[in-house]
Amino acid sequence: MRQTEGEKQDGRTRNAQANRERVYAAAIKVFTSRGYDAATMDEIAAEAGVARRTAFNHFPAKSDIATEWAVRGGESVFALVRDVDHITSAADRVRAYFHELALMAERDWDETRQMTTGLLRGHGVPPHRSQLSVELRDWLRECLRERPGNGPAPAADPALTVDVLYDVFQGALMRRLSQDAAPHGAFTAEVDAAIALVLAGFASDAGHA
Repeated sequence: MRQTEGEKQDGRTRNAQANRERVYAAAIKVFTSRGYDAATMDEIAAEAGVARRTAFNHFPAKSDIATEWAVRGGESVFALVRDVDHITSAADRVRAYFHELALMAERDWDETRQMTTGLLRGHGVPPHRSQLSVELRDWLRECLRERPGNGPAPAADPALTVDVLYDVFQGALMRRLSQDAAPHGAFTAEVDAAIALVLAGFASDAGHA
């Protein structure tokens, strides 16, 4: 039976996606073993078993792979905490998001160090926040709605608080980026304490402004 044009297109799309996944997985492996700066796209293509041109078609620069890693990581953590039944308040959901993000960073520390290095090499300090920040901002607005009384005070700014929360997380990560040894819980504990401090200030500002 001859394939229809639509079936051929679907097959090409699946093949392209499979190649992209192979290149992505190979890049993580090569970056972790060789270091981001030393790794080349030729090595990544060879590890993935694809042509060099194929690797560049999917990821024109090494830093594009690091960006994809950051996006995937953030999305996977959001999926993990978004609908967890035992998290009953918006504030706890925000805390859980950054806690799980820190745990993920520690779990694969060599990978985290190399991919974060890739982000810095390619983009420097990010000039804007991920689209995921919008949902974090909405969770903070929900925190204000959950407060007893007459509602939020004008000085409690969810958008600014989201920026501060991300800065706290990234600052803690940058301070440890040069450390070869995994933090073994110390990084997550530092993030938990810092995030709790920012959220306490946010709630206090909402209540007393």
